[in-house]
Amino acid sequence: MQPSAFRDPRAFAFVPALAAAAGEVRAELEALGDEAFAESPDSLGLRPGGYDERGWQWYALCGADAPAAHRAACPRTVRACEAVPGLVNAGFSCFLPGTHLEPHRGELAGVLRCHVPLVVPAGDLGLRFGDEVRRWRAGECLVFDDSLVHDAWNRGAGPRTVLLVTFRP
Repeated sequence: MQPSAFRDPRAFAFVPALAAAAGEVRAELEALGDEAFAESPDSLGLRPGGYDERGWQWYALCGADAPAAHRAACPRTVRACEAVPGLVNAGFSCFLPGTHLEPHRGELAGVLRCHVPLVVPAGDLGLRFGDEVRRWRAGECLVFDDSLVHDAWNRGAGPRTVLLVTFRP
């Protein structure tokens, strides 16, 4: 049996502080407006057969691709992310309704990802590794190894937005 890709968030000392900052982080997110987001640089666009992940949007806050203007617009969020040991990158990840990222592997080896749910609409939203599915819930961080094959979707009533933090454990 393969071990779970999901990790116990309680095993990471920084997770409670990130979860506690979710209200302030969400306030900065809401102040940005929808037009601030760009299509995710990882989005593959429309493929034959109808696969379309263009509904995945990204707003970089920390890491090589984070513009200074983004960091200035969200100082509390940047400060919370920079407190994460081994931080690689962070930003707001938004899935518009109907977005489905087909099975894929993350591009970075040796890292984990933490999702801090900020906007979670009603409906079918999930992250799946093999037969194991987790759902985003307000106040409950997800930590996982995205170097393993997984897919994610938003079949909900509105956009789903998380603070996505990539770190080296």
